[in-house]
Parts: sequence; C-alpha cells; structure tokens
Amino acid sequence: MPKFITVKKTEQEQQQAARYLKNSLVYSSALIGLISLILGYGGVIYLIFKSRPLTQLLTDSLILLSAGLVAGLVQAGYQHYLYKTHPEYFADRMRRAELRLSRQLKKLGDPVRVDHWGRWAVPYLYLVGWAAFLALIVVYLSKLNVVSVVFLPLAGFFNARFFYLKRFVKK
Repeated sequence: MPKFITVKKTEQEQQQAARYLKNSLVYSSALIGLISLILGYGGVIYLIFKSRPLTQLLTDSLILLSAGLVAGLVQAGYQHYLYKTHPEYFADRMRRAELRLSRQLKKLGDPVRVDHWGRWAVPYLYLVGWAAFLALIVVYLSKLNVVSVVFLPLAGFFNARFFYLKRFVKK
C-alpha cells in the first residue's frame, strides 16, 4: 500500500510541475518572444528605410537571433532536466504561486532545494550568459540600433524556450 501512495504523490507532483511549466514558462515565453521579435525586426526595418545595406543588416540580425536561440536552448534544456529529475521543485513553485494568491504562504515552510551534480556551476553559467548578452549589445550597437540589438537576442531566447518546453509539456 505505501508504494501506491508514493506513486500517486509522484504523479501528482509531475502534473503540478507540468502545470507550472505550461502556465509560468511556456505561455510567458510565447508572449515575450513574439513581442521581442516584432520590436527587434521593427528596428531592422527602420534601418532598411535609412538605406543601410540589406545583406549586412540581415546577417547581423540573424547572428543576434542565433545567439539568443542558443542561450534559450541551453536554459530550456536545464529546465527540462529539472522537470524530468526533480519535478518536486516545479511542483513546489506551483503550490507557492497558488498559496501566494490566497495569502497563505507561511503554511508551506522552506522551498524545495534542488541538489544535483553541477549545481554549483549554475549561478556562474547565468552570469556568463548575462555577460555574453551585454558584450553582444556593446559589439552590435555600432552596426544596428538599440531596439534591434536588445530585442533580437531576447526574441531568440524566449522563442527557443517556448518551442523547446512546449514539446514535452502536455496539454
């Protein structure tokens, strides 16, 4: 009988984790990715009308978009790994979000900690990602306008996250 309860609890955590991913990550990534794509390529279209070389503009915009895609795939891959190996982490975040709305967050206690090999490197990898994003902005500010330079990598990042996470989160 205890195995049945454990399996039931694991399935419930898996469902809560999938619901959290779908509601908090997939939907928000789709919206932010779409807005960023429109703004980023809107800036490129503005530069086309200012008579800039089209091939150079498209090359630069694709490089920015690709850099965001790579970063988005890396982060979505890590979130997928957490979803498969530690669904209790996302289930706890879903429970906390629901209790935050009803102002009963004190009942839960401490948040679930994820412990896996390489966990120590995750904050440093996020810092490297932010530093690369800022370096990309500095390099491409002389070639494109600010709107394109900021929003094209963001569009790639959020769209990659959306399409990657959408594949394994059930409807």
